[in-house]
Amino acid sequence: MPVMMTADAHELAKPLRPQEFGRTRPTQIRDAIVEPAWPGVRVIASVSGGTATLWEEGELVEELVDVREALARAIGASAEGAIVEGYLTKQVLTEGIGIRAWTPEYPTVARQMTRMLIGGRRHEHEDIEKQREAERADREFADEDAVNLVIVDLLWLDGQWLLDVPLLERKRVLESILPPGHLVRPGLFVRQPIDSWIGSWRAQGFRGLTFKSANSRYRPGETAQDWTRSDLPRR
Repeated sequence: MPVMMTADAHELAKPLRPQEFGRTRPTQIRDAIVEPAWPGVRVIASVSGGTATLWEEGELVEELVDVREALARAIGASAEGAIVEGYLTKQVLTEGIGIRAWTPEYPTVARQMTRMLIGGRRHEHEDIEKQREAERADREFADEDAVNLVIVDLLWLDGQWLLDVPLLERKRVLESILPPGHLVRPGLFVRQPIDSWIGSWRAQGFRGLTFKSANSRYRPGETAQDWTRSDLPRR
């Protein structure tokens, strides 16, 4: 896309849709960047003229004024305008035990024997329903919920589209313009091997992982075969 120095970030962001994850196996993602899969609402956010907007599927998110103001202050201190992708989430990533702890349900010996005798289809159905209920709850924000915005990608900065810039470089630029804060922060990412991170992320309530090629480009609304998601290993 061409450089547009006079373009308004809010108008450019409105029609954008997040790039979708493909179904490639994580082991087939070349030079993968790994992130915890953030639960919540995936959004495109824009900063311009001292204000910030949040867009979910092209619809303006009018709530969360404190989050929008924090985003405008954080990016506005170092850039005139930006378009980013992120997650509105109740999940908080900490160095210790997570605030929203989630304990995986491992089957007891008795339950394992029951599955052997009568089959595990009913239990698998129950597990799927529990996961769907958890995902719905992650997307519903009550007035008392502490919602924050985790930014995972940078798409446009000061009139310049970054869609063809490799992902790792986009993330480095993002971290240079967005300091971590209470309501708005850049998302954590790591490189392989990730074994030392699994236990911590599991203890903090995360249920999945994302794998993205460090060299991947961003195509709004399209499916990327060099991006994929997987469940967080339970052991």
